Amino acid sequence: MAEIIDFFLDYTQQNSCAECIPCRIGTKRMQEIVKKIFNGSISDRELSLLYDFAEDIGASSKCDLGKMAGKAVKFALQYCKNDIDAHIKGSCGHTIPANPGWQSIMMK
Repeated sequence: MAEIIDFFLDYTQQNSCAECIPCRIGTKRMQEIVKKIFNGSISDRELSLLYDFAEDIGASSKCDLGKMAGKAVKFALQYCKNDIDAHIKGSCGHTIPANPGWQSIMMK
């Protein structure tokens, strides 16, 4: 779930009209915090701040893209806490291993 949120925040920034600050800057700040989940360097305070950002950005963005970005992060933190915690600890059980057969085909 953390990868999907990171991907969606990247998509939001690339497609934002940049007219309102919550969507233009707020999604960037949220993504900076989400990236800390991957290396386990996120603190409880930053996780709480991420939730607050998500709630505020979802409520204050002018367009549906910004509103959806806030809601997506907020819902991920609410309903996928086990997955987020696993990423923070570096033991996500949902990671799909690389397919070595595919690599041998592509290297030919």
